[in-house]
Amino acid sequence: MAMDALKRPGEARRGPTRWWYALAVLPVICGFVVMGVVLFTQLSKLDDGLEQIVVPGARELRLEPGHHTVFLEYRSVVNGRAYRVDQVSGLSVRVASADGASVPVTAPMSSAYYSLGGRQGEAINVFDVERAGIYRISADYDGAEGPQTVIAVGQGFMGTLLATILAGLGSVLLGFVLSAAVVIGVYLARRPVRRNRRAY
Repeated sequence: MAMDALKRPGEARRGPTRWWYALAVLPVICGFVVMGVVLFTQLSKLDDGLEQIVVPGARELRLEPGHHTVFLEYRSVVNGRAYRVDQVSGLSVRVASADGASVPVTAPMSSAYYSLGGRQGEAINVFDVERAGIYRISADYDGAEGPQTVIAVGQGFMGTLLATILAGLGSVLLGFVLSAAVVIGVYLARRPVRRNRRAY
């Protein structure tokens, strides 16, 4: 009994060892793994939302109401054929509804670029669709000569791309926050033990 009464507080309660700090690495690693999975699975699906059209040429697409963007793909692949252009000038894009009514096409308010799976594109036009239906989208050089290339039409593409990137970065940020919480928690748990040891 006398020996128990003389037991030092530092011996009565053992704090976490320094090895617990190694656990702080795990959330960061998991964050990067999650980011990789998100980017790999989601980015590979994004190009499916872009309808490609080889131009000069036209294609009929079924479009939903809302804002649509036309991208010029400087690097593209359609049906196994690669297309590559360094500069395109004078390309005119037209959109018409099934009844022949013209849909206004304007320049985008801001720049937008993407590079996915060997495809590189830049936003060149935007237009709005009020009713769902079939629309004819065509592009040419207004009778002038120009390179054969590819345009792609998508709705909400850049927003989805940005959300995917932010989700990946968010998982990494969360990993760092959890790692910092682990470090702080271990430090606070070890502090009373170190104080008791110094006291004796």
